[in-house]
Amino acid sequence: MKRKVIIATVTAAVLIGGGTATAFGVAGDDGDGDRAGTASQTHLRPAEHDDDHADGQDRDDDGRDHDDDGMDDGDRAEGTGAGALSHDRAARAVLKAVPGTVTELELDTERDRLVWEADVLGKDAKWHEVKIDAVKGGVVTNRVDDHKDDDRATVRAAKIDAAGIGDKAAARTGGTVTSVSLEADRDDHDKGRWEAETVDKKGQEHELVLDGTSGKVLHHETEQDDD
Repeated sequence: MKRKVIIATVTAAVLIGGGTATAFGVAGDDGDGDRAGTASQTHLRPAEHDDDHADGQDRDDDGRDHDDDGMDDGDRAEGTGAGALSHDRAARAVLKAVPGTVTELELDTERDRLVWEADVLGKDAKWHEVKIDAVKGGVVTNRVDDHKDDDRATVRAAKIDAAGIGDKAAARTGGTVTSVSLEADRDDHDKGRWEAETVDKKGQEHELVLDGTSGKVLHHETEQDDD
């Protein structure tokens, strides 16, 4: 029972008789900590909602539906690519905004909006950060990134673009691409390699490393392999 209800009951009892008021006051006292917590809740929610709150059926006021896994729809789509533009369509939208070479493309959630985030080495020889609405395809962010590491040699060495490498990763795993990223080879910094992540139809996550020149799969592991 919330403190508001207790106070109301005690007040009513005072009007009837002092002895009864004392009895109600003692019965409703669960300790200082309980009173502080319930007082805060009473301010946020009307007392008539107590029954729903007690049986675990209370819902947030933001209207978003949450499943038992604790993830909202945006987080779930981010992890699976569900309902989002495909990686190749996202790459085309990015390059339409900034002509050049996409070196990273990742599905992410930003302010409850599903977006494709991309790093692009533009034809203007500048690094750009571009974000595309992953549902509608519109440009959300397009700015020059002055803090991007200058790994242009790796970009020049790669013969397969982000969309193409995503296609290879999807074909290998039978899944949906959620991320591709061009990285410098550990042994040869002038040689690029692509890292890709996909999720298959069973919800299994896959991580792959592909040769930046040939597209050959160099390494492939699943979430199950990590367990």
